[in-house]
Amino acid sequence: MKENKHSSCLCCGKRTLEERGNYEICAVCGWEDDPVQSADPDFAGGANPLSLHACRLAWAAVQRNKPTQSE
Repeated sequence: MKENKHSSCLCCGKRTLEERGNYEICAVCGWEDDPVQSADPDFAGGANPLSLHACRLAWAAVQRNKPTQSE
């Protein structure tokens, strides 16, 4: 099994980032990895218009409302 050496996205938790803090955009949730917002999750502005905290809540809500494969 191939090991994923990527870093986890701070918004969705998926391992999509080559290196943390380099303003990479997560291919899963679209969060841009902003080191300022990483250090202060309630800061809105910078690379992302919403705060990391707000985006995490929004991402969790979207995931809860996704239909399951059996539906």
